[in-house]
Amino acid sequence: MTNDGDKDYKKEFLHHVKEAGVRNERFLQTFLEGHGESLEHTLREADNRGPADFAEELTFWVHDKAKTDYEIYKSLWQRRVSSGKIESKKRRRTRKTKGISEPGDRQEALARYLEEVASGDEEIVRFRERAMSGRLLSEKEALTFLSSPLLADQPLSELDAKGIGLFEENHLLEEETDTQGPYKRLVIEGRRRWKVRPPAAKGPELVFPGDVVRLQDLLGLRVVRAITFPHPREEGQFVVARQRSVVAELAKLAEQRLEGYPISGEMGVWFILTGEFIPQDPVRMRYVTYRRPEFSRTTLTLEIEGWLPPEEVLDQYRYAQEEILGKTPRSLKGKTLTVFEFVNRNRGKDWSELFEAWNRKHPSWRFRDPRHLNTTYTRALEYIASPNDLP
Repeated sequence: MTNDGDKDYKKEFLHHVKEAGVRNERFLQTFLEGHGESLEHTLREADNRGPADFAEELTFWVHDKAKTDYEIYKSLWQRRVSSGKIESKKRRRTRKTKGISEPGDRQEALARYLEEVASGDEEIVRFRERAMSGRLLSEKEALTFLSSPLLADQPLSELDAKGIGLFEENHLLEEETDTQGPYKRLVIEGRRRWKVRPPAAKGPELVFPGDVVRLQDLLGLRVVRAITFPHPREEGQFVVARQRSVVAELAKLAEQRLEGYPISGEMGVWFILTGEFIPQDPVRMRYVTYRRPEFSRTTLTLEIEGWLPPEEVLDQYRYAQEEILGKTPRSLKGKTLTVFEFVNRNRGKDWSELFEAWNRKHPSWRFRDPRHLNTTYTRALEYIASPNDLP
């Protein structure tokens, strides 16, 4: 693809991102307000370099950036929406059959087996040999690895060419500025310093390779040729690394080689570094609550290993409802639902009129007083729609 000088890169981005399933106009408008200038600049530069670079850059903006930001937007940017996860109940209250293992025990046994299987993967073995001297790292070494500005900035081939060891102590100095913009100097004892440019920015704030940022800090983050992924040991924190760096190669390796394993992406990174295979819980539960003045609703998502017994699934679902709602919901009575619909169909009438009309239409469900009808409707409204503002 060649740059004709008149190409509308934002329009092309919008076409592809909508094809990828992101069609929320409010989100797209907000996204372009924060990223439009950077998006247009990087796409134009990539287009000038050739079709392959343009396709790679467009893929990054659509899939790695916009789709990821959209998931965050749905749960955090909209103030009416809250979300979270629920830890599964580790033990059932009762067991009808003795001698049956717990689901968590089975998952742990599988993890120990898969730890050996994954450790034999050729690509994982190769990375450990190239980047870790063929050995596993301690917890302290692994944490240092993930926060290293050197490893989050440079590819392994470049470090090899410069004769720089991956575990040489390194750090960034204070921020400076030159004609190309802000930078920090990377310091490695006994070696020449070089400038590290920020691959990401949030408003006036800059994010440098090796930085660890909060989930909230990813909102509005302008990321250029960088990746972010959850930190395996710090809840709610994300690692920032330049694309093609050693840390980015590690994250992509975990995603590709451990696909389908019962392990999260960040713990896959931890496994490659330390050899410690920490499996996902066999029951993963998340919820999203939407709040508006007129109604509130909560959706609950259960991701469950296919071998889990049906009674265990039901028990975990009930537990999740109690954790979110504070109670186990009851079935709705027919009369309650009928009152709810009757009042809604007759909006504008006062309660005396509604009372008389109801008793004429439903003689077997008569009310003795208009206040009783009002109370029944209010309870039905609270139970069915859960509005923030009750009438």
